[in-house]
Amino acid sequence: MKTRLIPALLFFTLSTFLISTSILAQQAWTLQDCIDHAMRHNLEIKQQELNEESGRYDLEQSYANFLPTINAEGSQGFSFGRSVDPFTNEFSTERIMRQNVGARSSVPLFAGFQNVNHMRRSMLRHTALRHDTESVRNDITLSIAAAFMQILYNEDFLETARQQVELISQQLERTRVLFEGGTVPKGSVLEIEARLAEEEVNLVNAENNLRLSYLELIQLLDLDPADEFSIVTPDIEVMDQFILKDPEFVFEKAMQIEPTVQSAGTRIMMAERLVALERGRRSPSIYLTGSIGTGYSQANQLMRRESIGPVQIGYLEDNTPVFADGFQNIFERKPYNDQIRDNFNQYVGLNLSIPIFNRWDVRTRVQQSKIELDRANNQFELTRNNLNKVIQQAHADALAAFQRYQATTKSQEAFNEAFNYTRQRFDLGMVSSVEFNESQTRLARAEREALQAKYDFVFKIKIMEFFMGEGFKL
Repeated sequence: MKTRLIPALLFFTLSTFLISTSILAQQAWTLQDCIDHAMRHNLEIKQQELNEESGRYDLEQSYANFLPTINAEGSQGFSFGRSVDPFTNEFSTERIMRQNVGARSSVPLFAGFQNVNHMRRSMLRHTALRHDTESVRNDITLSIAAAFMQILYNEDFLETARQQVELISQQLERTRVLFEGGTVPKGSVLEIEARLAEEEVNLVNAENNLRLSYLELIQLLDLDPADEFSIVTPDIEVMDQFILKDPEFVFEKAMQIEPTVQSAGTRIMMAERLVALERGRRSPSIYLTGSIGTGYSQANQLMRRESIGPVQIGYLEDNTPVFADGFQNIFERKPYNDQIRDNFNQYVGLNLSIPIFNRWDVRTRVQQSKIELDRANNQFELTRNNLNKVIQQAHADALAAFQRYQATTKSQEAFNEAFNYTRQRFDLGMVSSVEFNESQTRLARAEREALQAKYDFVFKIKIMEFFMGEGFKL
């Protein structure tokens, strides 16, 4: 009994896992889900975030420029021929091995506030890069929102195309019945069959357009097209009356929050800091420096006197030899540790550098920085003017889309009533199939125009809200 139960439990567990995995894979995505996924995985955003991270490290380095530099150094070499030993100050003609070890430190006390201006410029650059990242996020958000709205439009368009095919199919059946009863001629059947074939082509095109719009959104999200993907269709309410904000009000609001404008304004301040930094190169520089070191030389020797016993130094008048204690000088190489200890040295001092003439290098740098400042000002004005143009155009588009939506909605209602009236008369044999097809064609065209106007109007309104910092929500 137990041996049969274990495989059954394993099969049930595996089936539950596969079913749950399939459900997760087929989970529908809302617009916010798509935007959140792009914010985490979009490669353009990641690329800009890397630029922002690089700016953060530059900022940290600008803080570190106020700290002293400390560097250790060491060397070992051999000298040949006549040379002066640096530790004994004596001439030597032998091969001598020397070693030097030490450390140096330097800290800037004053350099025309170059480090201060560099730090402030790095802070502004990091801020500008953050605005650039936000600008990329906004662009990606609008692209995803446009693709999402296109899917919604294509889904409704597909549903409209299906309804048209179903409507004409039903009318074709009624026409065939009327033809068999002798009420309408054979041509009426053929006309409606041709109309049905045309709507079936429109249905196929609608299916293809929907598939392509899904593919566009999937590519924007960097998903695998082979995986299941669907979206949640939100309830979009279109108000017959709406209040559209004045474009000047929207522009003033956008100037405070639009990241492209904020980035351009920050880059003006960056350019101003650059001018101040380059001008600081004209100022004298004062550095506090210090060093410690020691060394070893094979030429450094110690001399000691060693007794060699009585040594005859002369004679007395009676030729008696005279003796005295004898000594000899013995030279020994000074021990390594003793040299390292005795040669230890320290130094501290101030270094002053006054620029006098450097082939116009500083002058050229200052002029170039002023040009960068002019470019930054021009770029800010261009960005500001472009934003104003975009908002003005968006306002005009939204107003035109609303008027078009109202007109197409009324047109759809009128053509719908006209078609119902024509269909009733066609069923009674009072109008020809040509008139019926023309009425149905006008209705289909009106429905599609109304559908397009609806989504165009909603998208334009959401863009205006987006410029005011309200995000893109359906």
